[in-house]
Amino acid sequence: MSRQDQHVIPVIDRDESDPNADDIRLQIDLRLTLDEVSSVEAEILRQHNDDQPTRGQLCQLACKIYDARRTRDRILSDRLFGEPAWDMLLALYCLPSRGEMLRPTALSHAAAVAETTGIRWQQILMEKNLIERGPSQLASRRQFVRLTQKGRSLMENYLTRLFHCKTPIPPHPDRAGG
Repeated sequence: MSRQDQHVIPVIDRDESDPNADDIRLQIDLRLTLDEVSSVEAEILRQHNDDQPTRGQLCQLACKIYDARRTRDRILSDRLFGEPAWDMLLALYCLPSRGEMLRPTALSHAAAVAETTGIRWQQILMEKNLIERGPSQLASRRQFVRLTQKGRSLMENYLTRLFHCKTPIPPHPDRAGG
């Protein structure tokens, strides 16, 4: 039985004059669906508790996701999609394993955004303590960028969840032809 079947969903009066009513119903449906997905994910993780991926496997998965996003940008217009912060986190997780150390400008290019947009997103990620720059004695554009311990931990937590998904979206390193 799904969680939606277990809960009594409040009846929302249909006021056709209120354009936000449909949005509110959609938000409620999405929240209930997300709760159900979270329950399924938690169960999958419990079942695979002894089968934790290695850092190398997580890095391989992150690189596949990153490469798939860059391929999508080349095939379709990169202006259609935009998640610079996510692209930056993926790049900082996977590209060092390929021998690429990233400076702020290079990280902007790795996320397929203009330099000014990239710097703005990097500032947000630094404020959230997900990335850091160094060494501090260099000018900010000459410093290297890396994930903080918090950023690495959150990325590994998310990638571990993806690693154990039965339906591999994005591509799983051992499945989906990759």
